[in-house]
Amino acid sequence: MFRDDDEIKIFYEIKEKIGEKEVISPKEMAIIDENAEYLGINRLMLMENAGRAVYEEIKDKEGEFIIFCGVGNNGGDGFVVARHLNKATVILLGKEDEIKTYEARENFKILKNLSIFGNIKIREIRHVNEICDIFERLKEGKYIIIDAMLGTGQRGELREPYKSVVSELNKLKERNKELFIVSVDVETGDLKIDLTVTFHKKKNLNKNAIIKDIGIPKEAEWIVGFGDIKALNLIENKHKGKNGKVLIIGGSKDYFGAPILAGLAALKIVDIVGILSVDKVIRKITHPEFILYSLEGDYVNNVDYALEVADGYDVVVIGNGLSVNEKTKDFVNEFINNYEKKLVIDADAIKVINYHKFDFREDVIFTPHKKEFNYIKFSSIPESTILLKGKKDIIFNSKNVKINLTGNKGMTKGGTGDVLAGLTGAIFAKNDPFISACSSAFINGYAADLLLKEKGSYYTPIDIINKIPNVLRLIK
Repeated sequence: MFRDDDEIKIFYEIKEKIGEKEVISPKEMAIIDENAEYLGINRLMLMENAGRAVYEEIKDKEGEFIIFCGVGNNGGDGFVVARHLNKATVILLGKEDEIKTYEARENFKILKNLSIFGNIKIREIRHVNEICDIFERLKEGKYIIIDAMLGTGQRGELREPYKSVVSELNKLKERNKELFIVSVDVETGDLKIDLTVTFHKKKNLNKNAIIKDIGIPKEAEWIVGFGDIKALNLIENKHKGKNGKVLIIGGSKDYFGAPILAGLAALKIVDIVGILSVDKVIRKITHPEFILYSLEGDYVNNVDYALEVADGYDVVVIGNGLSVNEKTKDFVNEFINNYEKKLVIDADAIKVINYHKFDFREDVIFTPHKKEFNYIKFSSIPESTILLKGKKDIIFNSKNVKINLTGNKGMTKGGTGDVLAGLTGAIFAKNDPFISACSSAFINGYAADLLLKEKGSYYTPIDIINKIPNVLRLIK
């Protein structure tokens, strides 16, 4: 069985089998940035290091420097580059009061103070027509263009004025062969660049990139933090059902509270939660928020009916309070072998699966504690995501592994695992499996940590459920 320090040992063993990622996505980098701050790394320091790294790469180039800056942290990196160059034209695509982050605002203030000496020129624009003179100058001669417009947070089609700026620069690049364009971290849209100075690791969008270390520790890739939560798709849609629908299959004549706890946790995220259980459980449920589906007998049965009901939901959470016997074993195996949508497998369901025939597909999440983990049999690390609960939660699949450090001794009470399963299913409704498992572990543990400060260890699973909105509000 597991020792107290086994979580770290298991983490390293899995990490070794999976290997290091050489290339990451911009979304992954945004999470790493945020989680570096969660570890205590100062963002101003990282911005300074990033800007300095770009400066060191371009400082000896001949020509005039023109820096196009957005209103986010990528623009902040550009402000730092301008300060180190001490002779540049900075074009802010927006107004000063639109700069989004404290770090970028602080560096812009410094730049404004320096600009009174004339070496740094700043222009704030809303429309590309305001810099026609700049584009006219760029038609001939040596210029170094710094693209600090949009970083790892860019999504979808470019908006104005970014779209027009990129279009104009691409046209000028065709005309003026002495134009040298450098992107900061990632290229903005389809900008035709000569070089990207990227940070920490290469991004999968990078073209001609060099990688610079700016002081982000590798542990920022390993831990779950607020970066994971901020990356979630938690759309607050006004239309019923658009925020997700979760079905809980669980409960028995022996246990009726588990599916209720899972359902209440899920309701903090999604619009619709159904509970499918035996009549003895359904009759005890007094919460009008749930859609209830009743089965005869002492244990769940009637797979055809369960599959029909489940088809109307985004995710099924199965196992909470199910009980372990031949009837539940037959039900669980037949259900999961015929259900093709997103699935969270918890508690008793983990114990009764025939793993020799189980398809460890990508859209399945297991949420075992340490004893339940021993039931899960696989020859190699599976595509399914496993959230191994412990003092430190380990979340892994065949491509990723992370460790969650939130949570405390008060979570040993019965029912906290059911809360986690319901929360995992709710987040999974609109997100990928790995980030869903990571985020639910973090939120569940962080809610408990807030309670520890208020009540000591004297709190209940219901208390954790009621704290979930407090954690989510921290990312707004």
